[in-house]
Amino acid sequence: MISASLLVIAIVSGLLYQHQIQQHQEKTRVHGVALSRALSNADYTQLVAGKDKASLVRNLVNVQDNEDFAYGVIVNTAGDKLNEVTSAGSIAPPATMPNEPYAWFGEHQLKSPGDGREIREFFAPLMKDGQLVGFARAGYYSQPKNLISNQISSFALLALPIFLLTTLSYFLIRREMKPLKQLSEKMEQASLSYGVQATSISSNAGLGDFIQRFDQFIQLIQSRVQKMDMESVSTQTTTHLLTYKQEKAESALNAIPDAVLVIDQSGIPTFANQKIEPILGISREAMIGKQPQEWCKNKEVLAFLTRFKNANNAKGAVSIEFSPEDAANRKVLVSALPLFSPRDQNTLFGMLVVFRDVSKEHLAKQAGVEFVSHVSHELKTPLNTLSAYSELLLDYNTLAESDRVNAVNVIHSEVERMSGLISNLLSISKMETGTLQLSRKRVKLQDLLQDAFDNMQNSALGKNIKLALNISPEVGSVRLDKEMFRIAIDNLLSNAIKYSNVGGSVTVSAHVMDDEQIQISVKDQGIGISAEDTEKVFNKYYRANNQETAMRSGHGLGLYLAKQIVELHHGSIKVNSELGHGTEFIITIKAQQVQLEELQAA
Repeated sequence: MISASLLVIAIVSGLLYQHQIQQHQEKTRVHGVALSRALSNADYTQLVAGKDKASLVRNLVNVQDNEDFAYGVIVNTAGDKLNEVTSAGSIAPPATMPNEPYAWFGEHQLKSPGDGREIREFFAPLMKDGQLVGFARAGYYSQPKNLISNQISSFALLALPIFLLTTLSYFLIRREMKPLKQLSEKMEQASLSYGVQATSISSNAGLGDFIQRFDQFIQLIQSRVQKMDMESVSTQTTTHLLTYKQEKAESALNAIPDAVLVIDQSGIPTFANQKIEPILGISREAMIGKQPQEWCKNKEVLAFLTRFKNANNAKGAVSIEFSPEDAANRKVLVSALPLFSPRDQNTLFGMLVVFRDVSKEHLAKQAGVEFVSHVSHELKTPLNTLSAYSELLLDYNTLAESDRVNAVNVIHSEVERMSGLISNLLSISKMETGTLQLSRKRVKLQDLLQDAFDNMQNSALGKNIKLALNISPEVGSVRLDKEMFRIAIDNLLSNAIKYSNVGGSVTVSAHVMDDEQIQISVKDQGIGISAEDTEKVFNKYYRANNQETAMRSGHGLGLYLAKQIVELHHGSIKVNSELGHGTEFIITIKAQQVQLEELQAA
């Protein structure tokens, strides 16, 4: 306690001393800056002329009444002393003064030439007629004299109450130790009852000894309790560990995107995640702990699951595919993987059965096969025609002029048909791989529609279909990729002609709406589209499943490609149709004012 008291006194004394030093430094700075600024603002001639030239400097020093004052000096720009006032025993050291105006006011540290004490000097410029003629220097000792001796009485007054408090605390602690002694005796008796001899505490023992003894007693009690509850704790720990591992495994199985079923060696499910219910249409509670014959209604799945009953020779994954009875179009892949013990690969715990809905993959595969079939047919038909007419042209000299022209026209038409299909395929490939780059330019929409309209005239005349073009005069320019947008328009026009009846009509129109949008319409009087099919006509490879559509060649890419191109131009496309009464496709895109386009181009 004495050592602690001395340490506290030392710390408090040190902080007090540090506080006195800081106060001294602040006082010195205030006086130094004030004196140097006062001399700087005084008349230069009063500081350096006359037999009483030191009186002004001395008066300013006396006003401050600072016992740490060392000197006040007036120097010229070369550093020569012109006037000097010093305290007893002090000498003003030489100093180099700054040349730059920004440094004329400041302070620096110097050493007294006599006793080597640290001096804190403050300086300021002396001006005459706007010119620098010298500096006023004021020096103060950094460390005050007799600071410690002056504070001895303060330190003594501070130490006295601390020592008194220490003595009082000691006697109070001694008084409080008496009940602790009694408590210690009781702990000793309790220790003896457990068969442990504990060291007794003497009457002069301190609080630390009692705490040590108390800690020993607590450890004894804890060891006895731990020994009595060891089996219970071990059982609880094992139970918690198993529960944690089970919950962790179930959490991982629930996170799997597929339906999962775990069966033991007897073929009985022990776990099923939430995704199993929509696949099999059976609740998990109806499966867990029951034989598959009790809940599985699908014969294929039942046969698949029962094959693993009491099977200890599972070597790898096996799988089957089935369609649920209530959804014949769905395809579900069932895979079974053996669950071996991580310690012994010959020990089989059961099987992990995964149910995965592969309907989309199956439909995509089927659509791909159908697409290849359609494309093959689309290419085969014009190739057969080309072959037949090319053979016909071998007898060129024997053919009539009309037969020659007809053969050339047919060959040209079939080549255009094949070129359109291949162009569509290439465009779709570029869009889906992200390599298609639009080249937007100002395009006169009327010219683009007129060109597409003229290009389809021959196809329309061949089927005796009347084409009509109706473009509003307000339709001006738009920013778009001319070649890509032309593909979309051509696909809509060719579809309208293809699905029109002989003697029908196709109308292409364009007008500007109130919200500065341009609406382009391709309308026919053909076979029309059912309400169910209108929701799917823009899907890739899709073709309506009816006799009228089957009679007309197609590959299900034109409308899909048109929609993708329109949306790349930040537009929209929709279809209005009624089966047997024709179809109208409507494109809406942003109008581009000619004046604004020309301004942007400039």
